[in-house]
Amino acid sequence: MIKARLPIFALFAFMLTTRDSFAYIDPGTGSVVTTAIIGFFAAAAYTLRKYYYRITDFFFGKNADKEKAKNAEKSSGTQR
Repeated sequence: MIKARLPIFALFAFMLTTRDSFAYIDPGTGSVVTTAIIGFFAAAAYTLRKYYYRITDFFFGKNADKEKAKNAEKSSGTQR
């Protein structure tokens, strides 16, 4: 039981003994962070769109899109 508590105690002891750091943040760091945030949201949007289309294709089938396209061609009067 003592062995299980030792890492937790060590973590708290380490967190309580921290000191101030004199770090310098470069002006270009803001653009890097901004780019990373924009990239994260773009990747999340793409992933959601990809899975949305996979789910709709699973439930409605890929033929539903082809039927919509045929109906659109018939209603517009252009046929191949």
